Amino acid sequence: MTKATRWRGGNGRRREVERRLAALGLAERFPQAVWETAEPPVRRLCAVLPELGPVFSAFGRYLSSRPDLLPEADCQELAGVAGGVLPLEPGRVHGLILQELRRPPEEVFAGFEAQPLAANLVFQDHRAQLAGGEPVVVRLLRPDAPELVDRDLDLLPLLAAAFTPEGGACAWMAGAVEDFAVTLATAADLARQAAALAALQQDGANAAAGLGLCAPRLLPDLSTPGVLVFEDLQGPAVDSFVPADPSAAPGADELAARLCQVWLHQVCFGQVFPSDFAGGDLRILPNGRMAWTGTVFATLPAAAKESLWEYLLATLAHDPERACAALSRELDGGPIDDPKRLQNRLRQLVPFRDGGWGARDDFAGYLFLHWRCATAEGYRPRPYLIPFYRGVARLAAQVRLLAPAADPLRDGLERERLAAGLNDMLRLLDRQEMKDLLGTYAGAFLAMPQRVNELMTLLAEGRASLKIEVIEPPQERRRKDFSTASLVALLAIVAVVLLAQHLASASPYGLWVERIAAVLLAGLGIFLFRGPRRKR
Repeated sequence: MTKATRWRGGNGRRREVERRLAALGLAERFPQAVWETAEPPVRRLCAVLPELGPVFSAFGRYLSSRPDLLPEADCQELAGVAGGVLPLEPGRVHGLILQELRRPPEEVFAGFEAQPLAANLVFQDHRAQLAGGEPVVVRLLRPDAPELVDRDLDLLPLLAAAFTPEGGACAWMAGAVEDFAVTLATAADLARQAAALAALQQDGANAAAGLGLCAPRLLPDLSTPGVLVFEDLQGPAVDSFVPADPSAAPGADELAARLCQVWLHQVCFGQVFPSDFAGGDLRILPNGRMAWTGTVFATLPAAAKESLWEYLLATLAHDPERACAALSRELDGGPIDDPKRLQNRLRQLVPFRDGGWGARDDFAGYLFLHWRCATAEGYRPRPYLIPFYRGVARLAAQVRLLAPAADPLRDGLERERLAAGLNDMLRLLDRQEMKDLLGTYAGAFLAMPQRVNELMTLLAEGRASLKIEVIEPPQERRRKDFSTASLVALLAIVAVVLLAQHLASASPYGLWVERIAAVLLAGLGIFLFRGPRRKR
């Protein structure tokens, strides 16, 4: 195709897009007043995006994960946009596998499903079986994606009128299109996806606090730049756990909180984390472990992880000064005349009053409002932070389906904060046996607040009675005294853990509270180990 021919084709495509948008009153060259309807502009846009093609549909779904740019209602509308992409024909799929693996599908796999498991703008997945019967997923890059992106990427700013009904400029559109292009390039890099899955598998093997994270095993001998083959992990998708009646499904709250803890752990302490995913991309395996599969992964620099962790803990403790200081380290721009203006705005925020996500006073609402305020004050997130923002948006949307009456993100962060504190304590101790003991009881410590709360509820309702019976062992008095002291020390350990959890989340000096608690726990643990040896 010559440059002239391509130029004429490009203008024709632009006129086609403008004509479809103008039919709904969404074109910049036509006054908004021409279209008289009570239907919101973004809702009208969602109806036409699939007709404009898969690039426009994919961009709409991308914008649904940008609560720092759009209000909640617009994000929810855009999240429901259909894919607008047709699966590749079976003959073309056969040809792609033959081209990449040098053998037809029937020679490579014992079984191959021509109907795709999932399809999007960049790739599509097929289920298959190896000769030994092992189920696998075959991911194929769509060869038509580069041409579609090249044709429509520069036309996406034409959608700006749907987000500025008063006719003003859409200041964020250029940056959103640029990041959307980066997201597509990341999804199309199958080698990068393979490396991310390998890193996720390694993180799952080394995860602290028994998070139960795993990743599908890769098959490098069957993977090329255009094909990625990995294990098809068997288990229901997390969206299948969404209860029809949330009040009758208390287990969904636990699943939502655990999902948030796993994701936050990956962001702040793992190598990679999922940044763009849906409920179908997360599997709950029969052994209770979690596995992310069909998603895009991102990573953060070490300094950014520390800043985000401090920011999240400060927000959890309602410390706007410390939260603003930590967040600002990872932002560019901002007002020069009054650097504390953002801090003052964060101090006054209330989600249900100021238009947070879902207009609820929950943790995700605070995060989204923080980012919107930072944008309004002229701050720009550094490029590696945008996947983090989008991941929080995807996570919040998913867990609110699982537990609409709870605050899973806050609960997950509190769990991860406590788990991180216990992990720091383990690193402080030199004795291997102390590490083994505390590691054994770490799960019990994490579950202790919930168990105590359940017991107190039963006692208050009169459905349980508390009876303590002490049986004196037939040992000498000295051993009995030490046993009593050991029991007291164990109870003291539990008390220190529970008290530190409460004070660290409610105090602006949470980091020092955790350090002091670690020292106290270390001293109590040394007493428990050294006491019996002195008495022998």
